[in-house]
Amino acid sequence: MTEPTDKQNDRDDEPQGEPQAGPKTGAIGEPPTEIPPCDAEITRLREECAQLELKLQRALADTQNIRRRQQKELEEGRRRTLEGLTQELLPVLDTFALALQAYDGGGDDGQQKAGDTDALVEGVRMVRTLLTGALERHGLSEIPALGQPFDPARHEALGVEPSDAVEDNHVLRVVQTGYQLGDHVVRHSKVIVAGPKQSEGDD
Repeated sequence: MTEPTDKQNDRDDEPQGEPQAGPKTGAIGEPPTEIPPCDAEITRLREECAQLELKLQRALADTQNIRRRQQKELEEGRRRTLEGLTQELLPVLDTFALALQAYDGGGDDGQQKAGDTDALVEGVRMVRTLLTGALERHGLSEIPALGQPFDPARHEALGVEPSDAVEDNHVLRVVQTGYQLGDHVVRHSKVIVAGPKQSEGDD
């Protein structure tokens, strides 16, 4: 039996080949991670962006259509309101014309008579009645003031006068009639308010 030579011992000490590389892993105990392809992700994002842009354009178009429709409805409502008010006021104009025509005609000699003046006055009264009725049907009404307690929300005081006719801080005289549309004051009533009576010793 022969003893191994030195060359054989050297061959036995050499490594028997490189170890094969295994799959790459992350940290110890974690499974390997896979990165999705970049091209597929970019394509998906582009499609999603295109869909969102299309939805935005549709929303803007719908908003513009709604605004145009609302504007058209407002204009149509304003036109109907003015047309209705005009139809209410046309008889007022007709009555004015008739009253002035009767007054301008006068007698056969062109001289005005007392009856003509009375007809004109009566025509003006009729016009006022027609006009008041037309405005009241649209919600306009006079603000009560004479003899009423002074209300700064509806009355505008032009002065204070002592009086025995009404109580203090009540409306003594109406200088200009006020009007309100429903509960909204269109024009305040300009009034004179009754103040305390002066004593005989006052100047």
